[in-house]
Amino acid sequence: MIAESEAGGPKTTQGKAVVRWNATRHGISSPKPVIPGLEKQEDWEEHRSGILENLSPVGHLEITLAERVALLSWRLHRVTRYETGTIAISQETIEDDIHDRDRFLSTLKHKGIESTHPVDIRFEAKHYKQAHSALRRFPSLEPDKTLKGTDASSVVWGALMEAKKAADAEIDDEGLDLPGVPQDAAIEELPAMKVADVRGCVEAIAAHVSLDPEELLELATYEAGYQARHAAHKKEEVEQEISRKVRERILPDEKTLEKIGRYEAHLSRQLYHALHELENLQKYRTTGEGVPLARLDMQGPR
Repeated sequence: MIAESEAGGPKTTQGKAVVRWNATRHGISSPKPVIPGLEKQEDWEEHRSGILENLSPVGHLEITLAERVALLSWRLHRVTRYETGTIAISQETIEDDIHDRDRFLSTLKHKGIESTHPVDIRFEAKHYKQAHSALRRFPSLEPDKTLKGTDASSVVWGALMEAKKAADAEIDDEGLDLPGVPQDAAIEELPAMKVADVRGCVEAIAAHVSLDPEELLELATYEAGYQARHAAHKKEEVEQEISRKVRERILPDEKTLEKIGRYEAHLSRQLYHALHELENLQKYRTTGEGVPLARLDMQGPR
């Protein structure tokens, strides 16, 4: 007789529980409903073992019913994951859906080029707020102060745009003598500059269209303020719409919800039927009461 310490197999209670159902892990009675790349084999094995441990089936027929319970409950969990994934995808596409709709409506109304994506709308609100702030603060700055490139660009660009409006004509900014601006630099992307040089740029632009530099700055500041308020209002509207759509998409769309409901109800009916058959079979085995023959419902979806 082989001593217990020399015998193969687990000795602890935990080890025995793990391998208790090893004999039923293969064959037609033990399907493995694992979707590659989405579900894990070890998760299914753990789920199945837990169900079998909890239901404690005895004999092939009870084990078959218990495994059917495990299979159906696993598929029900998948329905929940599908519902959650559907909602997540619906939430993720909210901003793109708003963009596609507004871009189409903008085309119908002949509005021309207009930002419709929430990402662009947020950027414009931030940009115009920064430009207005730079223009508003500029007159009070000391000449030797260094402006960040974004602020310098906002002031010079704002002045140039208002000069074009006043002249009612295009202005070749490459032909302007703008102090402190590198020869190959675009006005929209100026480097850091001294306030004195930025003022010199404003004066050169104003002289080109015969305007007072201070008046040109006032016009540019007013326009930037208008654009900032308009962009902020547009951003607020789109954020409110996003918030509204987030609430609307807490549940899947009606068609998907109907499909989920039908499938979940179908699985639930089969699950409870298998549980009732197993309970009846176990009751007959332990007490002699009940129906001795289990009725396996192998029907497909109704």
